[in-house]
Amino acid sequence: MPAGKNCQARPLSCGATPRQLSRTRFLSGPTLAVCMLMTTDMKSRTTRLSSQQRPGVALHYWGRRGGGSQFTLFLARHLTGAANPPEVLLSLARTNDDMGAFQASGLPIIQFDRPTLSTLWREAWSLPAQLRTHAATLASLNVGVVIMTMNSPFAWPFIHALQRRGIRVIYVAHDAEPHPGDYAITWQRTTQDLLVRNADRVVALSSSVAERMAERVPASAVKTSVIPLEVVFPTHRTLLPARTSADEPFRLLFYGRLLPYKGLDTLAAVLEPLRANPLWRLTIAGSGPLEPDVRRIFDAWPQVHLELGWVSEQRMAELFSSHHLLLCPYMEASQSGAVAQALSWAMPSLVMPTGALPGQVGFGIGGLVAATMDPGGFRQILQSVMEHPGRLEELSRGANALLTERQGNQDWMKLVEAAALA
Repeated sequence: MPAGKNCQARPLSCGATPRQLSRTRFLSGPTLAVCMLMTTDMKSRTTRLSSQQRPGVALHYWGRRGGGSQFTLFLARHLTGAANPPEVLLSLARTNDDMGAFQASGLPIIQFDRPTLSTLWREAWSLPAQLRTHAATLASLNVGVVIMTMNSPFAWPFIHALQRRGIRVIYVAHDAEPHPGDYAITWQRTTQDLLVRNADRVVALSSSVAERMAERVPASAVKTSVIPLEVVFPTHRTLLPARTSADEPFRLLFYGRLLPYKGLDTLAAVLEPLRANPLWRLTIAGSGPLEPDVRRIFDAWPQVHLELGWVSEQRMAELFSSHHLLLCPYMEASQSGAVAQALSWAMPSLVMPTGALPGQVGFGIGGLVAATMDPGGFRQILQSVMEHPGRLEELSRGANALLTERQGNQDWMKLVEAAALA
C-alpha cells in the first residue's frame, strides 16, 4: 500500500489520538512495523537525543503487561531522575496493555508491531527486515545502549540487529531459569540462554540469580552485575497505618502468579490450625494455572477472600495499601517482585528461607524469615506478629529504611555510562 494511506490509517492503532500527536512517523520494512509516537515534549526530547554527543538509552520490552512492563517503567523513571540523566526512550510492543502509563511518562516511544503466535506463520518472512529497521531507527536517534528489561518475544534475534549497528546491549535476568510450573519452560530457558550469552552486559536482580546463572552459563559470570530489584521501585508510603483496635483482624495478602512453587498448599497447612482465630483475614489475588486448586482449597474458608484472575495496577495498589502483611510461603525463589512492591508500601513480608527472599527483607529488618522450610516454621513467624502487634510498626519502618537505602544505589547509571563509552 502507499505510505500515505498507512499513515492516515495507523495512528489510532498505535495508541494515541490525533490531538495527542504532534508528529507520527512510520518507518517501513516489508510491512509498516514501527511507529514513533511523540507529543510536543517527546519531540523535543527526541531532537536532543539525535543531536547530542552523549549516546542515549533505549529500554526494550516487547511483552504485553505484568512485571516486565512495571520494571521497564520504574527503570525509566530511575534513570531520568538521576543527577545527570541520559536521554531515554522506550521500545515497546504495539500491543502493550500499559501503553497509557508509558505515554504519561512523557518519554518518546517507538512501537514494534511484533507477530503473535497466531500470525507468525504468515509474518515470519518479514520479521528479519522489521528487526533491522527497528535497530536502524534506534541508531539514527543516537541510541548507544539498549537495556532489554526482561526476556520477551523476538528479543533474542533482535540483539544481533542492534549489535551490528554498534549498539551495546544490557540484558536483565529476573530469574536464572524458569520456575517449576511456569509457562513455555523450554522456550524461556533456551531464549534466555541465548540472550545471556550474546548480551554485552547482564544484570541479575539478586546475587542468588547471578550465582545460579553462572552455573548454567559459565561465561556470564565475568559480565554480570548484581543490582537489587528494589533500586528502581518508588516509595508509595513510609509507614503502615496502625490497626484501629486490638480486635481489628490482621489483613494478610498473598499476591502474584499462582504457580506450584509459590507454596499455596503450604499456606493452607499454615493456616489450618488458626481457622478458629478471628484475628486474621486473608486475600489471595492473582492468576495462573493453580486457580482451580486455590478455589477448591480455600473457597469454603469464610475468612479467605479470593480475587482470581488478572489484577490491574489500580487494584494492586488498593491491595497493598489496605493490608498489613504480605505472605510468601514460596518453596523456591529468586527475588520476589511482590516483596519489592511490599517494600514500596512499607508493608512487612513473611518469607521462607530460600533464594534471595531473606536478603530482600533485610534478614529480619523489613519482614520475618521462617526458620524452617515447612508450615510450622512459617506459622511461627506469623503468630509472632499476631501475638506482638507492635512488631508491625517496627517492621514497617524497617521496610521503608531498606527501600530508601536501595533507592540510593547508583549502579544502573554507572553501568549505562560504562556501556556507552565501551
